[in-house]
Amino acid sequence: MRVRVLLFAAARRWAGTAELSVECPAGARAADVFREPRLAALLPHRRTLRLAVNEEFVADGHALKDGDAVAVLPPVSGG
Repeated sequence: MRVRVLLFAAARRWAGTAELSVECPAGARAADVFREPRLAALLPHRRTLRLAVNEEFVADGHALKDGDAVAVLPPVSGG
């Protein structure tokens, strides 16, 4: 199955891209996108990254479907 991975803010900088198309095995979960070698630069920050699938925040174990959009969001602050 193929999913789109969208990277925002610092995650975009760390990965060096805003979007990737990632091939995942059947039964993949949201956190499985981090197995993609092109996202290796995100691994040191993994504990602080949130995931959203199709614009809804999800847990790491959320089941993916073909065509899903997985957003990787670092913590943000503002003022």
